[in-house]
Amino acid sequence: MTDVPRRMLLAMGATGLVLGGAGCLNGDSESDGNGSENAADQNGDGESLTPPARWISASAGSRLYFSYTDLETVRSHEDELSAETLAEIPFVPHGAGGRIVGRMETDPTFEYVLEFGPEGEGGHYVMRGEFDLTGLGLGDPVETVGEFERYEAAGTEIAASSETLIVVDPEIGSIDDVLAAGLDGTDRRIDGSESFETVLEHVGDGTLAFGIVPESADGTTVGRSWSVAAETATYTQVIHGMDTSNVDENRLESELATQSPFTELDEFSLDIEGNTLLATGTVPTSEFQYADSVSKHQAGTSGPVRATVSVGVETATQSVTVVLTSIGASRVEVRDSSGTRATLTEEGEEATLEYEVGESETISVVAVDGDEERVLLTKAVEF
Repeated sequence: MTDVPRRMLLAMGATGLVLGGAGCLNGDSESDGNGSENAADQNGDGESLTPPARWISASAGSRLYFSYTDLETVRSHEDELSAETLAEIPFVPHGAGGRIVGRMETDPTFEYVLEFGPEGEGGHYVMRGEFDLTGLGLGDPVETVGEFERYEAAGTEIAASSETLIVVDPEIGSIDDVLAAGLDGTDRRIDGSESFETVLEHVGDGTLAFGIVPESADGTTVGRSWSVAAETATYTQVIHGMDTSNVDENRLESELATQSPFTELDEFSLDIEGNTLLATGTVPTSEFQYADSVSKHQAGTSGPVRATVSVGVETATQSVTVVLTSIGASRVEVRDSSGTRATLTEEGEEATLEYEVGESETISVVAVDGDEERVLLTKAVEF
């Protein structure tokens, strides 16, 4: 093995602790299930599930991304977190969910915000807390489902109980599926999705967490999160569905030690068991920094052009695989002597360049935004 295997560094770059990068949070909470409802009370099925486990439906997209923010924990540590970090954390959802919340006459106070949907699109938003539907002009509900009243407004489907608000873009998903998953457990993503459930075990109950689930059962599922406590913020990165049989653990740990956020952690550990890789590390809560990479990706970058990639070289197949792990630019181009070989625009997207035996090349990976470019890395390869 001449390099870390392809995909092995997937999404292990700058994913939350910025101190110069882009990122995501995850945290513990002293409340029941980190701000989650008690599913035993709601469902009568004897389970207490975190919001991602409870509400994400099996039909939410073959390639799924999710983002979870436990705002209750954020508020409980406001004194320890920096003002810059608090200003970056979104207290309302993005996309259609954010537009609905923005029309309310009174600002809501959410305990958590969960977004999920197909790659690159949310479309599904579940929020629990205090809110007032006044200002939305919803009219009468079209039906009642359990404790929820359903409405249709300006091309958006809404369901609201006394404590939970659900918004779904009907062009992307079905509010019926979300309600079925959350209320009676019908077709939850965790039922029959072993990889998704494994990732949620490690990151699903965090303060802020993010994950990407593949299209097929034999694909690679990625999750990352930050757990924020009074003194320490703990970073967790999990990759499930990998072939780890030939991994040199010491070498991989050395590779990670050169990448953000691991370069900023006080310490981190690496554990490989079966087809699951788990990395964890800590940083003082007062030094923790966060950048809302979702909204920056949607609205365009306001800061320096940046992105993070991982590169794997496979000598057996004469190939180089580049995985985009975070992006703060319009695109990332993968180049060699023949020019631009691939363009990446979404987190988790990858490109594989193939070569002949005896061929040598220098790979350049460049973040591009308008007229501005930034070379992320160059790597000489020889087969």
